[in-house]
Amino acid sequence: MIDATTLRAMVQLLDDPDLEVAQAVENRFMEEGESIIDELELLWLNNEFPDASRYIELVINKIQKKLLHQRFSHWFAQEQPDLIEGWVLLTQLQYPGVKLVEIKRLLNEIKLDAWLLMGNVENDLDRIQILNHVFFEQHGFQGDTSQYHYPDNSFLNRVLERKTGNPISLSAIYLSVAQQLGLPVFGVNLPQHFVVGFCKIDERFAGVKNVKTVPLDAVEKVIFYINPYSKGQIFTKENVDSFLKVVNVTPLRQFYMPCSVHDIIKRMLRNLHYSFGEAQEKSKQAEVAELMRICEMNDEISSDLGDKDDNS
Repeated sequence: MIDATTLRAMVQLLDDPDLEVAQAVENRFMEEGESIIDELELLWLNNEFPDASRYIELVINKIQKKLLHQRFSHWFAQEQPDLIEGWVLLTQLQYPGVKLVEIKRLLNEIKLDAWLLMGNVENDLDRIQILNHVFFEQHGFQGDTSQYHYPDNSFLNRVLERKTGNPISLSAIYLSVAQQLGLPVFGVNLPQHFVVGFCKIDERFAGVKNVKTVPLDAVEKVIFYINPYSKGQIFTKENVDSFLKVVNVTPLRQFYMPCSVHDIIKRMLRNLHYSFGEAQEKSKQAEVAELMRICEMNDEISSDLGDKDDNS
């Protein structure tokens, strides 16, 4: 651990004309990692060393990026990772100050409002209608109908602040709140759109409160589907059949059944990669590509692949 006095002295060497000295200081800061970020940010904000200010910012960004990649790799390696945790990590690509604990607090507020209204209601459709009322009417979430590929639609903090998102971001928040309420709601990876499904769970997991721990192979069927992008519109398998005909896609089982948390984050990354490409933000697109590589999506990077005709 570098003490404050030594840190200040080392910072002044970041713009040393001897590149080997400057690189040695940067390497030491990278070794220290997260423990010195707060001190470096304070020095940068106070502009105490104007000549080194740009270098301080670069070092902070490099440390944050290294930590993000480590944490995202650990997250992706899990068999059943937490969706919100993964989404927070993705969000930190653009907003490094976003904290998981604060995001979960905001989601818990939505959950609590719905829980208070549900009381002893047992009918599945009635419970979903209550959640829809709380989510769309009380909290005001709505689909972004004018900027489908706006990058902020993929960042959790901004969706919660703006109350606006694309189909996959609204679905991810919706299913997370539903699962906190004990409702068996999972993401459904339709082509050119993303929805959620209210599912019948294997009897082995009947009554389980922590629904997000239920493995996908324990889902017997989707009872009905919900479209959070359209204020919780409920529809059936037959509607999915019709949709696939309209978009000229061969019906496959994967379009009707729940997808994994990994698949949800992959689709968010795919969309975000395309969004930054459309906005000509190549450096940001490259940063997304690095996370895509961690998710073993190498074959999708060079083609600028995104859901071009997809509101997800």
